[in-house]
Amino acid sequence: MITLEHITTSFGHRLILDDISLEFPERTISAITGKSGAGKTTLLGIISGLQNPDRGKVYYKGKNILRWGDIRRSKYRNRVIGFVFQFFNLLPDMTSYQNIVYPARISLFRSGNDIDTSARELIRELGIEEISDNYPTTLSGGERQRVAIARAIINKPKMILADEPTGNLDDHSARQIIALFKKLRDEHGMTIIVVTHDPRIVEMADAQYHLVNAKLTAMKTIRAAKAGTEKKTAKKTAKKTPAKKKTGSR
Repeated sequence: MITLEHITTSFGHRLILDDISLEFPERTISAITGKSGAGKTTLLGIISGLQNPDRGKVYYKGKNILRWGDIRRSKYRNRVIGFVFQFFNLLPDMTSYQNIVYPARISLFRSGNDIDTSARELIRELGIEEISDNYPTTLSGGERQRVAIARAIINKPKMILADEPTGNLDDHSARQIIALFKKLRDEHGMTIIVVTHDPRIVEMADAQYHLVNAKLTAMKTIRAAKAGTEKKTAKKTAKKTPAKKKTGSR
């Protein structure tokens, strides 16, 4: 879905990303780990087209988004990408419902009825019916993040970019968000790229990449993750399948 080729960027004299080439396939969850300030959020910014690297290319469906102008990049972010942030970034003077529909309202490519239908379906699916008319200041951290995720997927994006989505949540809320990401991958076919320090996200991700000294190292690849899943499934199947009894000749 998204392919990076030789991405290199610096801030001043400091090298942040050094010749990074990587592909993020469809219907997968990839975790990007590394120390604070390592350049993980910068990488998300480049994938989204919000930042330009010093060198390199970012391909979406075979097109280099870094060659696009501002208007085309804005459409790409609005229709292809959903953003989820650590601090939620909900608009305080809007209700949950109004926050959720806001990206769709400004997209100008959907009717009001279509937007409302999608929003009501998401609100039911995420279990936030009771808080849809509440303002962000009255919500818990987990509730705010679910509203933020509903907002991120209102335009039915192909990809979610999440920056420390469980960083400000308690254990119960964090596990709910992790389960929701898995559902978005499995049932909605989304590609999810998560910057995180949370070992629970790393564990459930299909792939993990660790950023250190401007280099991105694969710690868990998608092929290996799938092989591990298939191995576990095979073991479960073997346990459930009764062994055939040998019959002796009379």
